[in-house]
Amino acid sequence: MTTFTTKDANLMNWEEFSQITDDLISKINTYFEDKEKINVITPLLRTGGIIGGILSIKMKVFTMLPVQFKYSYNPKAVNQVISIPDILINISQPMNILLCEGNTSTGALAMKAVTSIKEKYPEAKIYLATLTKIHDGPKRLEGIEEIFYGRLTDEKLTATEEERVKYNLLTGITIFPWENADEEIADSNVAA
Repeated sequence: MTTFTTKDANLMNWEEFSQITDDLISKINTYFEDKEKINVITPLLRTGGIIGGILSIKMKVFTMLPVQFKYSYNPKAVNQVISIPDILINISQPMNILLCEGNTSTGALAMKAVTSIKEKYPEAKIYLATLTKIHDGPKRLEGIEEIFYGRLTDEKLTATEEERVKYNLLTGITIFPWENADEEIADSNVAA
């Protein structure tokens, strides 16, 4: 098992965060250029709340459907913290939901969110928007139409030097500007 230290951290600044967010929005807009539009933003809370809020504002999608799950490590489990709320306005059909998270590693949390959303809104199409995605992470996730990411990372430290250059990978554990590096590194060590 790898034990990470703050030397393994990639401390993202606000300028880099802004650029990666703009890149993510560009990818989403290109995909939907001649198609249906996103009409619901679902922030996967915690860090998905920041990404979801920014995407909601910049993409002018005002209906929010928050979901929240919490990892537990002893015993290892993922628990839903809040239930899926009712949407109190009419949504044009089809309901296209943009599920937002800060970083996608395995997609386990996103898959839990998809299952919960589909139980309440079975006809919804769900897309995943993640600020960063681990390069050897999932390319497809069941129940998700498309995965959009702002930037690929080598957070698992498994990429070759050639892959790091080819994919312009961020190296190390990504620490977003609002996060505490020591806390995030400690959490990564527990999860590993």
